[in-house]
Amino acid sequence: MEKNVKAELLVVDDHSLVLEGICKIVNKMPDVTVADAVTSGKRAAELIEERDYDVYILDISIPDVSGFDLITQIRELNDQARIIVNTMHEEIWMVNRLAQCGVNAVILKASAPAELVAAIRSVLRGEPYTCPRFASISQKLSSGLADWQPKDAPTRRERDVLEAVAKGMNTHEIAALLKISENTVETFRKRLISKFGAKNAIDMVVKAVAQGWIKLD
Repeated sequence: MEKNVKAELLVVDDHSLVLEGICKIVNKMPDVTVADAVTSGKRAAELIEERDYDVYILDISIPDVSGFDLITQIRELNDQARIIVNTMHEEIWMVNRLAQCGVNAVILKASAPAELVAAIRSVLRGEPYTCPRFASISQKLSSGLADWQPKDAPTRRERDVLEAVAKGMNTHEIAALLKISENTVETFRKRLISKFGAKNAIDMVVKAVAQGWIKLD
């Protein structure tokens, strides 16, 4: 990039306060600037068609247009585009899908502002970046974790619950899907956590995926 020419960013997040916070952080950086900041996925899609940006900072959970659809759109226009995903989600299905999308950086919204700055600087250098928390989950998912074996195999019904949890469904949604009570769902969930020797539901899904009990789309 030429000297004194700032890198231009498109920032997309449907929460105005989050958007404002990102813009403040970015505009304090001497070599980058927010060219456009929008809360609408549809408006973001229009801007992506109209021009190219040096860096894209996207949320995934945008009501009117999926962040994943925006990533696809950007990649179709420029397969070398530098994309940073800023998300509140740390579920295993999200880690898996973002890895498949080949985004350049992933940070969690709970991360410190320095993480966003580090991500921007990394992608501008052509280097990937992942915040420590997200990297830890991703590493567990890809490492195989051969030493993590459940005490006994989950039943078919338990695997149904496991798959639903991995997709990010809550207790009410799982109960409706499987036509069982919410109390029964919670019983299955607790039993699965115990079987896998897991700390929580996220840890449970990591271990289940690593051992091949469930597969993620």
